Amino acid sequence: MVRRHDDPLEVAGADPTPRSFVWRGRRYTVCAVLDAWQERRAWWREVGEDGAATATERRVWRVEARPPSGPVGVFDLGRDDDHWLLLRAHD
Repeated sequence: MVRRHDDPLEVAGADPTPRSFVWRGRRYTVCAVLDAWQERRAWWREVGEDGAATATERRVWRVEARPPSGPVGVFDLGRDDDHWLLLRAHD
C-alpha cells in the first residue's frame, strides 16, 4: 500500500543523494537508495500570483530509511527547486 503525502522535509547530505531526513519531527537515516528518476509536476496547481509557472519536473529518490527505533520503511523523496518533500510512504 502507498500513502501519498506532500509534507516538507529537512534533508541532510543531498549531494548527490540524501543521507537522512526529518519528517514530522523524527529523523530517518537512509539505509539504501533503491531508485532515482525525474517526474513531471502538476505545475498548473502552483502558478504564482504573477501567472508564472514553477519548474515542470522534480527529481525523486526512492529510499529505504530507518528511524532511531522502528522498522525500515520505503519512502519517495522529491526535490523541487530548493525544497524537499515526502511524496509517498510505502507499506
